[in-house]
Amino acid sequence: MKNTSPSSAKTHNQTFSRRNLLIGSSFLTGLFASSTTLFTFGSKPASSKELDESRQDLAGWKKKKIHRIEGPGLHHFALLAYDIDASIRFYEQGFGARKRYDWNSAKTILPTGEVFNVIGRLQLMDMGDGNYVELISGGKPASERVGYDVWNHIALRCDNTDRYYERAINAGAKPYNFVYKDQVWDGRPADFEVTGSLYGQPTINVRLAYCRGIDGELIELIQGNLL
Repeated sequence: MKNTSPSSAKTHNQTFSRRNLLIGSSFLTGLFASSTTLFTFGSKPASSKELDESRQDLAGWKKKKIHRIEGPGLHHFALLAYDIDASIRFYEQGFGARKRYDWNSAKTILPTGEVFNVIGRLQLMDMGDGNYVELISGGKPASERVGYDVWNHIALRCDNTDRYYERAINAGAKPYNFVYKDQVWDGRPADFEVTGSLYGQPTINVRLAYCRGIDGELIELIQGNLL
């Protein structure tokens, strides 16, 4: 229970010195953000060590600490765009996204020796922070789509596609057969040469793999230095 006697209030006022007031006013804004309390009423003033720790905590809070996980990061979400030009304008005008890379073909040599060649129009829209929305020409008009029949896959940025593909399979992912026209790629890691436009460079090389997560989601693993 709080002590409200006159003698107690007098003692409290004496210990609440000018130094405490200066410290309190200086750090009042960051008091609730800091994990270390600068002072409490009726207790001794904060030590120099406590003040230094508080300043460090507050500085870290202002910088918006980001929790980073070990492993691949988000590269893009792929959207089936019925009218790809309209979708490009929408993301440009609505969210300030920028066109990063557009491509129309990708090819690789499968272990069987067969050339796996994909033709189609795609546009990577830069959403900032190294993340993209990949617009894939195709799909149905919005009025004909049901529920979540919009997003095609999630792509994770990897420094080693082979290693993360193996980890995903060991964790419960299933191989995915990528079918294009009459060709089938089993989704295992493969090197692709992608033809498009990126700062005047017509082709880039990426190492891709596809698998399905435990909820059936399609996951692309992408390894490359330019995107």
